[in-house]
Amino acid sequence: MDNLKLLFSNLGNPEYLRLLLEPLPVYGLMLGIIAFIAAFIFKERKMQICALLLIMVSATAGLPLIGEVGQTDARNEQAGAGNPVQIIEQQKAQGDAQWAYLAVAGLAGLTILMGAHKGNPGLTVGIATIGAGTCLVIFGMTIHSQMHRPGPPQETDKVSIPVATQRQAL
Repeated sequence: MDNLKLLFSNLGNPEYLRLLLEPLPVYGLMLGIIAFIAAFIFKERKMQICALLLIMVSATAGLPLIGEVGQTDARNEQAGAGNPVQIIEQQKAQGDAQWAYLAVAGLAGLTILMGAHKGNPGLTVGIATIGAGTCLVIFGMTIHSQMHRPGPPQETDKVSIPVATQRQAL
């Protein structure tokens, strides 16, 4: 019970909320696209609608992060922590890409209204949803891999010992 209280108290923390919501658009889009392709192949209308709704929800899940980024930055400046340049660049790239996530959500909604198997316009919008969603998944995974990959350790204080000297020491 104490863990639930801790969880609910942490949900008000912008850093914790960002940690929870950050991977949701990428993984949700990936699962939604896979489900939509499967539903398209099997011509299951209900499964298509569920997959497209998953795509819409996943694409809009990152919207709360835009407002929270400013609060996180202000809190880090007050604490004197400061963000590394890489994190700031990632946050800027994610903020700049929000229009693309909204466009994919709109395409998914349009695909629901038109129906992917109802003529060429519906098929075109369905394929556009798959293509744009796939591009966003690749973009999101690239951003996350750059963000979470630690850089090589900087060893400027060590003096390199030549191999001949190392052999003599043995």
